[in-house]
Amino acid sequence: MEKKVSFGSKFGTIAVVAGSCIGLGNIWRFPYLAGNNGGSAFIIIYILCSLTIAIPIMMSEFVIGRSTGKNAFGAFKVLTPKKRWCLVGLFGILTSFFIFGFYSVVAGWGISFIQTAFTEGFTGRSPAIIHSNFINYINTGWKPTIAALIFIFLTSSIVIGGIERGIERINKVLMPMLAFIIIGLFIYSTSLPGFKEGMDFLLKPDFSKINIGTFLAAIGQSFFSMSLGMGCMVTYGAYIKKETSLPSLALTIGVADLSVAILAGFAIFPGVFTFGIEPTSGPTLVFETLPLVFSMMPGGNIFGIFFFILVFIAAITSSVSMIEPICLFIIQELKTSRVKAVLIISVFVAILSVFCAYSQVEGSSIRIFGQNLFDFLNNTTDKFMLPFGALLIIIFVGWFADKELVRNQITNNGHSFNKGFKIYYTFVRFIIPVVLSLFVLNLLGIIKW
Repeated sequence: MEKKVSFGSKFGTIAVVAGSCIGLGNIWRFPYLAGNNGGSAFIIIYILCSLTIAIPIMMSEFVIGRSTGKNAFGAFKVLTPKKRWCLVGLFGILTSFFIFGFYSVVAGWGISFIQTAFTEGFTGRSPAIIHSNFINYINTGWKPTIAALIFIFLTSSIVIGGIERGIERINKVLMPMLAFIIIGLFIYSTSLPGFKEGMDFLLKPDFSKINIGTFLAAIGQSFFSMSLGMGCMVTYGAYIKKETSLPSLALTIGVADLSVAILAGFAIFPGVFTFGIEPTSGPTLVFETLPLVFSMMPGGNIFGIFFFILVFIAAITSSVSMIEPICLFIIQELKTSRVKAVLIISVFVAILSVFCAYSQVEGSSIRIFGQNLFDFLNNTTDKFMLPFGALLIIIFVGWFADKELVRNQITNNGHSFNKGFKIYYTFVRFIIPVVLSLFVLNLLGIIKW
């Protein structure tokens, strides 16, 4: 069984937690969601949802983890030993497992595109060829599977090293590298003719596009991007040192998450507008639309190499946070070593990823409720499991956890954030539960807007 450990430094803490948040949610999902929901109108709503809902939930998950030093399941057992709140932690761990199952497939696409950028490049390829190549790649089944298994192996290799020597060490290297690449891509995009149009699309709000769907998309994106409701932040909370300010950490992570997402949009949309590509291309924006942009722009192959390296870095820093909640659960509850825990997780996630990859093959019978397994897990975790898990956590912290315990964790025993605690606690007890309840009821079809 692993000894009690914590993050080695303040920078390491920020790098690891930010690495959990800054992933494919920023590079893959955020740009196409912004494109489908009115550009900067969506960004404004996303900022509001992050400040009033996502960041307080993150703080609440930190409270549960740091106050107990346990995994997401064990933390609830410590705080409410005679009640079944521990099932909320188990629900979050299961959510992490499901997300990593399909996430590894998407990350595998990124690995394959790095290979393509280095070996074949994108120059001179027509839209029909790029689309056909992507579809043919998916329809092989085995190619996405091999790429996903490679990604799972790389992720497991990091997690097996533990918190300080594995997860923290790699994030302290990869997060600055990610920032360097995305800033470099943004600087390059300023030279493109469509730069102004791309900036207008992202920065000039079209409030006529705002509807209830915009709010739902923004809330869902904040949960997915900030790894909420899936045990990650509870688990990382167990490693946060007692002197660290939880509100400051959560706000820093929220700002970093949003900054990378917006910078990704700044890097992507100028090229999209320069070459007359539809900015609302949807989930294929990164893997079909952007290779088309790279095929037409000067130096597109070099741009493509760095972009898909960025995608890979973002994916792997997030993926370690999906394995760690499951890993700590197995270590603490089954009293086993980290090596054995990671091996167990890797085998089961690999099996799930194989089914996810092959479910996307044309004509596949691997379907649940009319959807292929990949889409089912993506939609179920995003639209139900994450918000429902976050709702249960926020209800627990606001109504069932000891108020003084929460106060001591949020204020560092009265040394900071004392005035802000009342605002935080009001949101946690009343505002966020109501908003999330309406959100979940709408997703379940019980109420309609």
